[in-house]
Amino acid sequence: MTTPTLCVSNAVDTLRDFAVRADGVDALLSECYAQQDQALFWGPLNKMLITYEPIGDLDWQQKFLELDGVVNLSPSGRTGSLFADTLADPGLMAAVVAHAGPGRRLRLIPHTTTADLWRFAEALRTEYGVVAELPESTPQQGLRDLFDTKTGLRDLATDLGMTDGPCRIPPGTHCAGRQEVPAAVRDMLARGTPCIVKADRGEASLGLLIFRPGDDDIDERLAASEFYGEEPVVVEEFIDGDTTFPSVEYLVPEDAAPHLCYTTDMLFEGATHLRGNVTARELRHAWWYRPLTEGGLRLAEEMQRRGYRGRFGIDAIAREGVVHMHDLNARRTGSSHVHEFGEHLIGSGYLGTHAVGNYDFYGLPSGLELPDVLRLLGRLVASPRHADRGVVPTELTDLRTGRLSCMFYAPSLTELHDLIDRARTALGPGR
Repeated sequence: MTTPTLCVSNAVDTLRDFAVRADGVDALLSECYAQQDQALFWGPLNKMLITYEPIGDLDWQQKFLELDGVVNLSPSGRTGSLFADTLADPGLMAAVVAHAGPGRRLRLIPHTTTADLWRFAEALRTEYGVVAELPESTPQQGLRDLFDTKTGLRDLATDLGMTDGPCRIPPGTHCAGRQEVPAAVRDMLARGTPCIVKADRGEASLGLLIFRPGDDDIDERLAASEFYGEEPVVVEEFIDGDTTFPSVEYLVPEDAAPHLCYTTDMLFEGATHLRGNVTARELRHAWWYRPLTEGGLRLAEEMQRRGYRGRFGIDAIAREGVVHMHDLNARRTGSSHVHEFGEHLIGSGYLGTHAVGNYDFYGLPSGLELPDVLRLLGRLVASPRHADRGVVPTELTDLRTGRLSCMFYAPSLTELHDLIDRARTALGPGR
C-alpha cells in the first residue's frame, strides 16, 4: 500500500524570521504567499496540501490539468510557523490523521525543514499514533541552518578548496557584524572591485547592498538598512557584466549517492529581482553546465558526509569561463515545482522533448480575476495533457494584488522564451 503524502508549504516561515526586521513586513511578505501554491506539483499529485491560506482557483487548476485527489487545507491561525499553526488546529490535525489512513503513516514533504517540523512529527507520533516519514529533512537541524547561510556556503566551499578553479565562490570576506562592513567594502573598492553586501541569513534578495568604485555613501546606506545588526555579514565581489545565472538542485538521500535533479537558467530583472526559471536540454550544452554540476556534486557529497539529507539548490553567476556560486538554499527552491510540473504533466523524460519554465508578472491591475487572465492570454493557455506548447496560469493566490505566475512549456528553449514574450504582450505593457 502506498504511503499517503502530506506537503506542508511553509515557504514564508524562514523568510519571516529575517523580513520581520523591516517596516511594513506584512506587505513585504504578501508578495511571497503565492509561493505556497508551488506545492501543488511537489511529490505525487495525489496528496494533502497544507498552506497558509487556500490555494487560489484550485478547482480550475485541478480541472484544467486533470489532477485528482488533491486536498488543500489551511489552519485557523497564523503565527509565522505553519507547523505550529497546524498543531494548534484540532480540526486540521484530525484531517491529517485521517489522511494517514489505516497504516498510520505519512510521507511528509516540507518546503523548509524547521525546528517546528520536528515538534510536529513528534506530536503526530506520541499524541496521534502516526509515523511521519521525512525523506527530505535532515535530523541535524543546526547543520541545515548552517548550510542555509551565506557564511555556511563560503566555509563549505573553502574547506573543499573551491576558492579557485572553474567553479568557485567569489572573492570576499566574513564580517562579524555591521561595524566591520565599511572597512571591508572600502578595501574591495580601493582595488577597483565592485562588491555586494549580504546579511548572513538573508532571503529573497532582501537587504542586498551593491557598491561600486567611487561610491562614498557606504556608511549612510548601511546605517539606513534595517537588515544589518550584530549578526555575520558577507562582503564579496559583485559579479556583473556579460553574465548568465544558472542554478542547480540536488537530492541528498540518507543511504544512496547524491544526484542532480535538474539545472535551470534563472531569469532576472535587474541585478537582484528574480522573475522566473527555465529548464531545457539545451542547457546541457552551455559552457557553464559541466563546471557547475561537477562543483555542485562535490558540495552534495561533502554535505552528505557531514550528515545532511534532503534537497538543496545552488544559485550561481557565470562569467568569462568561471562559475561563481553565490547562494546555497538548503531546502526546496523556487524552481523545484518547474521540474516536477514537467515530470508529472509531460513525462519523466520531458527534457528530451520539451523546455519548461515559470515566469512572474507584476503590476497587473489590482482586483484582476482568473477569467480576466484567461481572456487576455486567449489561445496561449493550453494544458500539457493535450498540447505540445502552452501557458498555464498558476500561483493564483495573490492574483488580486496584481501578481501572476505562469508555467510555460514548448518543444525548445527558443520557443519557450517566445511564449513568455507573447504572454507579456498579451497581459499589457511593462509586465
